[in-house]
Formats: sequence, C-alpha cells, structure tokens
Amino acid sequence: MSDQAFLKKLKILPPSFLWVLITLYVLLIPNAIIVYRYIEGKFGLVFAGKIPFVIIILFGLAFIAYLRLSRIKWKNVLYLIPCAVIVTVILNLEDNPNKHIHIPEYVLLAWLLYAAMSRDYRGKGLFILIFLCASLLGVVDELEQGIHPGRSYGWSDMLVNSSSALIGVFSILGLTRRAKPSGWDWLRDLKAYSGLLIVIATGLTGVVLMCVNLFHVQSAGGVFHGVYPPWLLAWSFFYMISTPLFVYTHRSVIAALHPVMITTKMWTYPILAILYYMHFLMVFVAITGVMFK
Repeated sequence: MSDQAFLKKLKILPPSFLWVLITLYVLLIPNAIIVYRYIEGKFGLVFAGKIPFVIIILFGLAFIAYLRLSRIKWKNVLYLIPCAVIVTVILNLEDNPNKHIHIPEYVLLAWLLYAAMSRDYRGKGLFILIFLCASLLGVVDELEQGIHPGRSYGWSDMLVNSSSALIGVFSILGLTRRAKPSGWDWLRDLKAYSGLLIVIATGLTGVVLMCVNLFHVQSAGGVFHGVYPPWLLAWSFFYMISTPLFVYTHRSVIAALHPVMITTKMWTYPILAILYYMHFLMVFVAITGVMFK
C-alpha cells in the first residue's frame, strides 16, 4: 500500500478521532488481562498461552500474503527478519506466556500512531518518533499496571513493550511504500519550542527517577508514603502546574499551520502529553493512597 492510498483512506477520519482512539486504547491495555484470564479459565492455561503465538504467526502469514497481492517489492519481506529475531528473543527470555500478548498489542499501537501522525508529518524521523512515543506509552502501561488489581509493575514488561513497538515499526516499513522524506528541516524550528523542550527534559528526567523509585515502593509492599521521595513527588506536582503555563505562553506557536511547524509540534506535544500523564499518575497515587504493586 502506498502512503498516498493509505493517507487518502485516513482523511475520512478527523485527527482528533485517531488521538482519542489511541488514548482509549492505551487506557484499556492493562485490562486485556481480564479477557486473557477468562480464556485461561474457560479453555485452560496451555490454550491461552498459545494465543499470542498464533496471532504472531497469522500476522507473519498476512504480511507475506499482502506482499504477494500488492505491488510492493518482495524485498520488503526482509523486514520480517528483524521482526522474527525480536519475537524469538522475547519468547525465549520471557517465560510467562501472558506477557507475550504485549507483542501484538504494541504492534497495533505502532500502527495507530502511524495512522495519526503520517498524514501531516513532513520530513524524516517519523518512525523514530513512532517508536519513541510507543515506548513511552509502554512505560505508561506499566505505571497503570502498578495500580491495577491483579497486575504489577515491572521493567521486563517495559522492554517487551518497546521491542514489540519496534516490530510494529518494521512491519510498517515493510507494508507501506513511501515517498522519500524531504529532510530534517523541522529541526530548525525547534528553537521556537525551547521553553517546551526544557519542560520535556524536566519531565523526562523526573519520569526516569520515578520509575527507579517505584521499584522501592513495590519492594516495600506497595506502600507509597514514607518510601517514595517527597521531593520527587513535589517534582510531579510542579510539572503538572508548570506545563499548562508553558503551553499557554507558546499559544502563538501552537497556532502555526506551516507543514514543517506541524512536524515540530508532533515531536513536542504528544511527548509532553505522555509525560504529563505519567506525573499525574504519581500525584493520583499520592492523593488516593492506592497501593502500587
């Protein structure tokens, strides 16, 4: 499928719809375990454990079938090689079969991000951005699992999520035909976003420290207060307050509709929103006193 044909089909969907769909999808991912547990109880552990593997095999067969039916070059089947390598590594390193369901989940997430970003994105770096956003959303998934009944927070899941998002990127590269990107011109416009870049860097640093300290909370039996550093919680409070202020001061930049500026926005606002939600989750845990497992 060419990018032009794909984007023409997407134009019937407003951009806001796609972003709302992505948001709802990410919020619902932790609840996939409910469906998995139901299948496990109904049909048995072995049957449920094979579902992710079957989905992966079907995806590979569909990939090859699509190449055969479309005008895409057969050399694109080579993109299946890194996909197969990543899947093999995940299946061998992660013994818990219910963790393997993350593979199709994050392949689909990568495609949803591609659908939302590709029609307005100009220049190079789209697939790097898709991988980055999907990986950050994989961390969001883990934070949500920490407060979700029957789920738990873990670094191995973050690696599986990011690796699965990379599979999604390779599958997009293999199944779409794209015009050669125009270049990295959008990087010049980042200077107009210098304030937001500082906010992003501050938020990202806080998230890294947050993820490390949440393992201490988990080791303490899920008790947040008294274990999680108060200064780091204050960091999240400050981030939640300062981010809307910075966005407001950049409202003139937000209104810019030049294609290159739109690309620059895609490199700032989605990441900013994801980081904001992560800090919100920490404030939520602190205020509600919910156990973080």
